[in-house]
Amino acid sequence: MISNIRDLGGLSTKDGKTIKKGYLVRSANLSQAEEQDVSGISAIIDLRTPGERDEKPDCPCGRQYLALPIFEHITAGISHEQKAERKGPPDMSSLYRWLVRECRDNFKKVVSEILAHDYSTGAILWHCSEGKDRCGITTALILEILGVDRKVIMEDYLKTNEVNIPKAETIREKVKESHGEEVAKGVYRAFIADEAYLEAAWSEMGDDYILQLGVTEQEIEEFRQKMLE
Repeated sequence: MISNIRDLGGLSTKDGKTIKKGYLVRSANLSQAEEQDVSGISAIIDLRTPGERDEKPDCPCGRQYLALPIFEHITAGISHEQKAERKGPPDMSSLYRWLVRECRDNFKKVVSEILAHDYSTGAILWHCSEGKDRCGITTALILEILGVDRKVIMEDYLKTNEVNIPKAETIREKVKESHGEEVAKGVYRAFIADEAYLEAAWSEMGDDYILQLGVTEQEIEEFRQKMLE
């Protein structure tokens, strides 16, 4: 079973087109994946750190597997190694700014793989641990390349809360008992999707982030032709 998984197919672009179903998939980690969970998927991109991969290895079920970490080291609130969890709650908006600023080259690698994927072989899936932060920013970039309005991108990003809010509430109550209310609130904030987080990333990106990733107008047009109907 894969948590927080969804096909981006069906989302509409600003010019009235629709993303085809069965090509672009986002999710949380695949440590519990089974064959039926990845039906139709031919390639998997794992955005997690080496430590996260070691603690909860993916089950790619024979699919092409690409380990493309957005960052390599422990980062409290975004990576989910046991050591990261002991570092305490972070400021998530600041972390999102840090991600798009300091990890741009790694986002470039991931976006390039998604754009270059041979979709005649099946869909491509990308994921981090919770399918929220690294996965959420990657998804926002791909949707923006496809011409999806940021309001729609935000709506997709916030769908993570359907899965993560119940989990976050359970964790908050446990942390509250051992560490107090303030720490518990911070941990809760780290587990949910919030408009302010993605807005912070967009603010840091500025107006030409896609171009900074090295994506050309020709690549954008070719990708749109493959993905839109």
